[in-house]
Amino acid sequence: MELSEEVKRQLAALSDDFTHQLPFRIQELQKALLTLRETADIQGMKNFRLMVHKLAGSAATFGHENLSLEAKEFEAYLEGFIENANAPARSEWEKIERYLEQLKTDAGGVDDLEELQAPEEIAEPLTTEQDVRSQYNPKSIYLYGFSIDLVVELSKQLGFYGYTVKVLPGLEELEKALESGSSQLIFVHTRQFEVAEGFAKQLSRLKKGYTKELYVVFISEEDTFDLRLGSVRAGGDAFYVLPLDIGQLMDKIESLVNREKENPYHVLIVDDDQEQVAYYALLLQQAGMITSVASDPMKVLSVLVESKPDLILMDIYMPGCSGTELTRLLRQHDAFITIPIIFLTFESSKERQLSAIRQGGDDFLTKPIKAENLISVVSLRAQRNRNLRYFMERDSLTGLLNHSNLKEQLQREVMRCSRTSLPLSFAMIDADHFKKVNDTYGHLTGDRVLKSLSRILQDRLRRTDILGRYGGEEFGVILLNTDAEKAVGIMDEIRSNFSRVIHHAEHQEFSVTFSCGIASFPAVKNASKLNEASDEALYAAKESGRNRVLHYDKISKLA
Repeated sequence: MELSEEVKRQLAALSDDFTHQLPFRIQELQKALLTLRETADIQGMKNFRLMVHKLAGSAATFGHENLSLEAKEFEAYLEGFIENANAPARSEWEKIERYLEQLKTDAGGVDDLEELQAPEEIAEPLTTEQDVRSQYNPKSIYLYGFSIDLVVELSKQLGFYGYTVKVLPGLEELEKALESGSSQLIFVHTRQFEVAEGFAKQLSRLKKGYTKELYVVFISEEDTFDLRLGSVRAGGDAFYVLPLDIGQLMDKIESLVNREKENPYHVLIVDDDQEQVAYYALLLQQAGMITSVASDPMKVLSVLVESKPDLILMDIYMPGCSGTELTRLLRQHDAFITIPIIFLTFESSKERQLSAIRQGGDDFLTKPIKAENLISVVSLRAQRNRNLRYFMERDSLTGLLNHSNLKEQLQREVMRCSRTSLPLSFAMIDADHFKKVNDTYGHLTGDRVLKSLSRILQDRLRRTDILGRYGGEEFGVILLNTDAEKAVGIMDEIRSNFSRVIHHAEHQEFSVTFSCGIASFPAVKNASKLNEASDEALYAAKESGRNRVLHYDKISKLA
């Protein structure tokens, strides 16, 4: 991967910062050695070895090769005393001091115990999970070659899913829109093959020139081989016959326009070395990933409870709790068993690497690490974990969170809101008279209705509102940073839109409504009671006539 000039500049700045901090690091080693000679205890030796180990790794990362090799040799010498639990003899203390003298020389020299002012700590990159939530941006679809009646009908049906419709006067205007750099979605009526000379060739040329920016859906009154072949040759991505099944059409649209819009990977970096953290975070952010940092291994569990990263990048040697110990601890929690853990260290012993992986790790990267290797390994592991999590956590029909994971997510978000003092609302939705839909039109049609409802929820809510299928025809929605009044307004608008969606089954048209119950935090204090309160409000909405939204706070007024 080619690094941008800005990232190269920032990496160079990190390297300069490390070089400037070297005298202070050597001074800290000198002080630690004085203390160690007074106590000569094994724990002190372990701590001193850890300082040398981190110097070896950071020096390798930032291009100080001789310093890194000397520190690595020094670390191996210290390891012998730790393994044998022996204090060094006089001659061995002298050798330890000679090693330290060599480190001072390789680092550019520093006076013995000169009182240096500690350099300012490197600010951790802005890597904590940020609220990138934004209101849904209006989407548009061009229509070309349709009668006014069809334009009106498509405008209405697609509008329920958040799309706006524009009539395209000619392909020249489409080409200008593409030249502006934005992606375009166009519905074309197949009658254009007959009435517009050269149309197919012109559209095909545009499609070849803008493969990833232009999506073409053909709509036809007839379903013939020649029309389908003509649409393929003209660059069509899909072909549908009137009357349209809006649910199927929306599934196709979303698969087309969202194929490149996958959320970025989230990587948790567990390392107490600030230079290393800044280096890895910068490289991963350059590759489009989100990074979070835990410099204290004792705080990793609290980070994981609030957000499940796609991958953990962890140093093996950390004070208080080693990376392998922390990994064993995490693997005791069912919720964290599948999160990939990649160990980072200057450790080159294959036996120790395998031992670390046997403790629950998934991979091992040895410092220094090339940028492209780090990004490639992290990306592959994160994608594999995301695929696995998707099938474990999602409902097979709608692709939304399943029952158990929706409840887990609700608990996590309530905990977050307790800490941030932000409001949250939880909505329970139930399709009205759904058994009648299945009995009248069949279960396949019923499934299409549920998929249509899930689609309209996804399209009309913010990307970061959390949706799940609670079971059967019931759905749950976690509306973040949303109070009671706003939640009722949002869900009532969706209810109104869905009630006007036309569904098709064996040349019959029908519509379906839903009822909704809402409860809000902090009025309701925990996730379990939020669930119960929203369910109670949903029951009240059903009992009072269906096709309505009720908030838990208003139920008593209906009595």
